[in-house]
Amino acid sequence: MTVFLINLFKLKDDYILPRYMKQLSQYEKEYNFTMSGMLKALKYWYKVKGNVIDLNRGVGIIPYVYKNAYDYYYALWLANQQNYQITDFKEYIPKDIEVVIKPPQRKIEKQKMFDFLDKDDVSG
Repeated sequence: MTVFLINLFKLKDDYILPRYMKQLSQYEKEYNFTMSGMLKALKYWYKVKGNVIDLNRGVGIIPYVYKNAYDYYYALWLANQQNYQITDFKEYIPKDIEVVIKPPQRKIEKQKMFDFLDKDDVSG
């Protein structure tokens, strides 16, 4: 975690600012976040989502993106598990599903011609 934060925030010295450590320990106590979960939340926010790093904000984004990061990494894990079950991709043959779509039928409605006279008014 320390190395990632130092690289992420491009800190000059090889230590994490006390403000960041305070926030991390607060989230650990308040929200029961794990350090690895917070690390993944930061990686998700900055690396995956490509957001701009703001040194003034610190790691205050963690509570807002923790659930989204969890869902993202869980989906990756599920996809990995699905792919792991397929041992040989050469054996995998996708099922062809044939979908038949009828060509559209055009309904042509005849336009009524304008008739100035009503049929009842026709005289003579």
